[in-house]
Amino acid sequence: MTNKPDTTASDPLSQSAILTKGLEIADREGIDKLSIRKIAKELGKTPMALYRHFDSMADIQQGILALAFQEVDTAPIPGERWDDTIRRTTASIRNMHLNHSKARLYLVETEAWAPGLRDHTEHVQQLHHDQGIPEHIFTRAWRIIDAFLSGFIISECTSTEHHATLPAGEIPSWASITDAAYSDEAFHDGIEIIIAGIRNLAAPDPCEWRTPLA
Repeated sequence: MTNKPDTTASDPLSQSAILTKGLEIADREGIDKLSIRKIAKELGKTPMALYRHFDSMADIQQGILALAFQEVDTAPIPGERWDDTIRRTTASIRNMHLNHSKARLYLVETEAWAPGLRDHTEHVQQLHHDQGIPEHIFTRAWRIIDAFLSGFIISECTSTEHHATLPAGEIPSWASITDAAYSDEAFHDGIEIIIAGIRNLAAPDPCEWRTPLA
């Protein structure tokens, strides 16, 4: 993301104000419906004023994603076990997406190293690096956790959004069964299976990896 410096000292507009307003609009209409013109209008500015801070709508989308990911709990907890770290951070990622389900943040095209996710990725990688998880184990764990989270979150958010648009009489009787695939219990089960798989991959290592006490 290429961020341009402020060029007008008297202009109170800031990157933070633009991204905060952008996320607010996305929460109402979806990030795919967001435009520089809409953000500018709600801020009482011209579109050109926003271009003094961002090069493009894609840059703003990346910034909005990064802003939302600041809500994710990736703070180190001294003495925390690696598996509890995975439970905590993955649950926090899921909750963030559910809190912004109407924004459909998963539609933003990004990779782990892209501006929208870079800080989050670095925080999580540093957490587990400091815990001492062997790199070859962490590499494999990252792949499967990322794949699980992506699939689960997209399916859960789209299912929630779709149900919200259906009249009560049009929700099929079997919906509760399929919805159970995307529930707290299902998410918990998926993470526990992944953790068990990591232990199996690391065997005979006792997996006593923890966040340092100091």
